[in-house]
Amino acid sequence: MITSSAILTREICRNYIEEFLFGPASLQSDPHYEGAGGIGVELESFSCTVNERNEMHPAKLYGNDDSLSDVLSRFSAKKGGIVRYSDKKLLGDINSKIIDSIVFPDGSRFQFEPGAQVEISTVPCQSTEEVSGKLDFMQQILNDISRQTNFHFVQCGTHPWFTAGQIGMQMNKPRYMAMARYFDKINEFGRQMMVQTCSLQVNVDTGCDWDTRIKRFVAANLLAPFATALFANSPVTAGKVHGYKSYRSFIWQQLDHSRTGLITSNLLTNSLDKDSVIDAYLRFALNAPVVFIEDFGDETFPPNITLEYWITNPVNGLHPTLSHFKNHLSLLFPEVRLKGYLELRSADAPPPEWQMIPVLFYCGLLYSNHCLEKTLDLLLPFRSELPSLMQQAVFGLEQDDIFKTAKKLMPLAIEGFSGLPESFKGNDTLPRAISFLENYCMQRKTFADDFLEEFVIKKTGEQNKNNRTLIPGLMLLAPQQKEVRNPK
Repeated sequence: MITSSAILTREICRNYIEEFLFGPASLQSDPHYEGAGGIGVELESFSCTVNERNEMHPAKLYGNDDSLSDVLSRFSAKKGGIVRYSDKKLLGDINSKIIDSIVFPDGSRFQFEPGAQVEISTVPCQSTEEVSGKLDFMQQILNDISRQTNFHFVQCGTHPWFTAGQIGMQMNKPRYMAMARYFDKINEFGRQMMVQTCSLQVNVDTGCDWDTRIKRFVAANLLAPFATALFANSPVTAGKVHGYKSYRSFIWQQLDHSRTGLITSNLLTNSLDKDSVIDAYLRFALNAPVVFIEDFGDETFPPNITLEYWITNPVNGLHPTLSHFKNHLSLLFPEVRLKGYLELRSADAPPPEWQMIPVLFYCGLLYSNHCLEKTLDLLLPFRSELPSLMQQAVFGLEQDDIFKTAKKLMPLAIEGFSGLPESFKGNDTLPRAISFLENYCMQRKTFADDFLEEFVIKKTGEQNKNNRTLIPGLMLLAPQQKEVRNPK
């Protein structure tokens, strides 16, 4: 067994990808498990405060007893949540305590992102009904906070009300500060990604055998532009209507291309075998510049310091180890990320009432062997067009090829999900998916269209002096809604 302190080599990297990133599957490896596979989600929401004059402000994550971290900790404690602190300190404040997570008895947790986004992270579940129940449990805590305090939460892909500068970097861990400076050297979109975006990440098993693992990984990459388009929910950012249905995806596509996007450029022209897939992910990891080395705090490095360069050229006298490789992998953000399971990252954070539809979409297409084959047959002809399709996906279902293919994929997902074990499906998700197919997909609509209609067109007839459309509504998790205004 290779220890975390072993000096890193290319061979060690490849072996780690093969043995740990591709499996073993969490639940399918259990001979007593009769479901379709493990399933989990990571769902993010934005936070804000509304004062007695109905003026909205960015939520403050730390700083006083009424900060978001303090309030969420107190409300979570009533439901069994335990605060776990990081052993790291905020830069420049030796007395600070950073909340690493708020963990519940089942292992699910709340975590925070740099812009005070709140992330719900579920443990691997045995059914979609179990996932839905865990989401409902934790969202009820957020609803309680909204009813009893001035904090509110919204699920969409980009922050509707505030700029990156207004929100600010609210978690100045060395890791985040190094990331921010790294992306700032490229363009302004890195800072926006860190504080102004929210997504729904669906986590699925890779599979019990290599044939299934390869097919699921390749299919998941091929599905990325269509999932982006179908579940687009970020048409407004910082009060501006900018013409994109998924501005979150647009932001991600402007970042460092060596650590984002699809891992298919060289893969899909070759045979879909185990070695070609592993080598593709290895190349992706080796070619990405090193963003953060914990040994050196928040120090940043020139872009030519890739992982492959570091393996043969010590940085500041330091050779990389397996522990450094794991940290490097955590700073790669492809649409399909390997973590011992597939982390599928293409969906905007959806409206709460539709949040299980992306879960069904991926389970139906990847967990049904029959529909997995159909998905590959349908999408492999698009492999050379994937970069263009990703660029078009930010406009939702407007592009003809995306729309026509989405109309085939969504019914196929429903078919695949319908055939999964009853113990996995639950009772509520399938009827909801049929409603989504009829009222969104077949109508060429996305959640973004509803967002624009309800919160911009109907409720807004005025613009401020900067020609920025105001959004006086909250797409709250809580049942009630308030009329609010963004202060100048």
